[in-house]
Amino acid sequence: MTDLRSYELTKRENTLFYIALVASGIVLSLLMYRNIIFAVVILPFGKKIKSFIVEAIIEKRRQNYLVQFKDFLFMASTSIGAGRSMKDSIGEAIPGIKDIYGENAILACELDKVHERIAIGGENDIDVLMEMAVSSGIEDCVDFVTIYSICKATGASLILALNKAASVIIEKMTIDKEIRELVKRKESEGLIIFVMPVVVILFLNLCAPDYIAPLYETIVGRIIMTSVIAANVGIFGMIQKITNVQV
Repeated sequence: MTDLRSYELTKRENTLFYIALVASGIVLSLLMYRNIIFAVVILPFGKKIKSFIVEAIIEKRRQNYLVQFKDFLFMASTSIGAGRSMKDSIGEAIPGIKDIYGENAILACELDKVHERIAIGGENDIDVLMEMAVSSGIEDCVDFVTIYSICKATGASLILALNKAASVIIEKMTIDKEIRELVKRKESEGLIIFVMPVVVILFLNLCAPDYIAPLYETIVGRIIMTSVIAANVGIFGMIQKITNVQV
């Protein structure tokens, strides 16, 4: 099963990342110091920047997975209501997920593996589904498998359980959307503050290079420029903490 709690950049993604990192370092060095040598300063931060990008990718994959999982629950509920087993319901849901989200949809790939292991490998459906849920790192998926195992053991209504699980996920997605809209305004304000020093320096370089020259030609100027970069890094970190809201 694919572990959604971690992600490794592909060879192509790694290449693009390091090209972008070096290019950013050169642009920043020329803008803030007028000297390409200072581009190496960004290299020690490469690991942290890469970690930030990977975390963003992981979060995006998890969000996509949860949206697809919600639709899977409705599809499975319909199939089970028609008298199908969980194995058959999974098999029937896979084409539907692929039609909506594409052949390479992350949940469709996972369900393909699950269906193959249950239908061909003869493995216990609860064990395989729980492995998939744990690998996703999403609490709602684990809760669904737990509910399914209880329903299967006690004979309770699985249809109601599936519909309830899908409704809970939808409610959480709605709340998450509302929260993101609330913090988006603050995030935009923070990004303006983050970008403004760079815009001002670029503007002065283009319109009044003599006026800003002392910042590039004296030690005090170098210190000021370095302080601007450090402050921007701090602002960016604060923006991430403020907007990182978990539902």
